[in-house]
Amino acid sequence: MTIPLAFELDGLPHPAIILVVLVGLFIAIASVLSNIKRQKELSAFAMQSGFAFSPDPGDHHEQYESFDPFDRGHSRRSSNLIHGRRGPIDWEMFDYKYTTGSGKNRQTHHCGVVLAKIDVVLSRIQIRPEGFFDKLAGLVGFDDIDFESEEFSRRFHVSSDDRKFTYDLIHPKMMEYLLAAPAANWQLGGRIVMITRSRRYKALELPSLMALIEGLVERIPQYVRQDRGAT
Repeated sequence: MTIPLAFELDGLPHPAIILVVLVGLFIAIASVLSNIKRQKELSAFAMQSGFAFSPDPGDHHEQYESFDPFDRGHSRRSSNLIHGRRGPIDWEMFDYKYTTGSGKNRQTHHCGVVLAKIDVVLSRIQIRPEGFFDKLAGLVGFDDIDFESEEFSRRFHVSSDDRKFTYDLIHPKMMEYLLAAPAANWQLGGRIVMITRSRRYKALELPSLMALIEGLVERIPQYVRQDRGAT
């Protein structure tokens, strides 16, 4: 009599079960090796830059909970923190993850964070590429801050409770800079200038992101610096 393949043979698991276990084991090992390789690359970048590297800072993100996405979800955790000072800026770059939902709807989100602490106190501003839903919101009255440059207003969604400061900060030269720069999700507030995205940054991407932030900081008008200089 032929034994159906779905049954166990001589007490051994079905080959399909073995295959699933092996695939899961392979994925787990590949993930561990990938993380080890990533930490080596980030550590090397930190050393070359004269910065410190902390692979498991844990709750480092808690001081930034007023910023997005640090106020989302649960099981929040920071890792792979690079920090140090270059010129007048204190830098922090780290990985961040959080979880939303539960059970079958549970999802873990990974983010990359590049953050500068500067010597100017900024009002809260968010600058990001304008999306389809932003345009829909604008049609029903939920508009962002518009500027004299139609191209800039079309390309970017800018939100802030301090319109005067926003117009002071985002002057024509700043608009030219942001229009020419790679698209990014900017958040400003207090002494913080931050760029985030919904996946982790590679070590080789960090120098250009630091340069991108430095370019924005350099274009902060002098009268803003005089009025908003950090004490």
